[in-house]
Amino acid sequence: MITLQDLRIGSTIVVRGSWGSGPAVRAKVTMLERDIKNGRAGVDYAVERTGDEYWAYLDQVERVVRY
Repeated sequence: MITLQDLRIGSTIVVRGSWGSGPAVRAKVTMLERDIKNGRAGVDYAVERTGDEYWAYLDQVERVVRY
């Protein structure tokens, strides 16, 4: 399981949008949040390919490519 300590702003991650049901995409972390929504930790991120920005709970992050 990924924790906030495993990430920093600028980390490259693989994340699944749509509450974990979307396709996996490579992205850059733009913000770390202890309470992104409903008391759960998460990240704001920008998709590398398009630059589109989203947020995700930490359990949607599949892996850290580069810290």
